[in-house]
Amino acid sequence: MTEAHTDGWAHSALGKSELENTGQLMATAAASTLAHAGVEPCDVAAIFVYVSSLERAKS
Repeated sequence: MTEAHTDGWAHSALGKSELENTGQLMATAAASTLAHAGVEPCDVAAIFVYVSSLERAKS
């Protein structure tokens, strides 16, 4: 495939997260996205994450 393709999407909860780190937050959002898409983790070749410069400036 040479084009971008989105099968599912999800949002994380609004407000301060009680999860321990960003990795856990991303895993939670990814699990919801896979459920929305109706695919299993073994069916995914790659996940790409974009972090805006605004977010990098906060850390």
